[in-house]
Amino acid sequence: MQKTNTNPDCISVEAIAEIFAALGQVSRLQIVRLLLSAHPKGLPAGEIQQELKIPASTLSHHLDKLRQVGLLNMEKDKQWIWYSVQSEVLKYLLDFLFAECCTRNRVVAVEEIERSG
Repeated sequence: MQKTNTNPDCISVEAIAEIFAALGQVSRLQIVRLLLSAHPKGLPAGEIQQELKIPASTLSHHLDKLRQVGLLNMEKDKQWIWYSVQSEVLKYLLDFLFAECCTRNRVVAVEEIERSG
């Protein structure tokens, strides 16, 4: 079984921008939402395809892009390929936004952000 992994502590601002760009495509956002509904186990590619009615070649392209930016894990299990969301990366994105956008104006107390981690 092969599993990909990304360490969220090593994400640069440029990488964060790439992640948001990847999420800016409708099908990719639908894929992430669907996989979050099956978190933490994830779903096999065929089930994602059936659920979202995306052609196999298009789905493969979207899954690969999401994996490249660090949003998805991929596990090979015999003849199936399972995908799951890197929840740590999504949490890092949210923490990044709150830390950069809200704490300067004190809309959200720093202590609240630290407690959520």
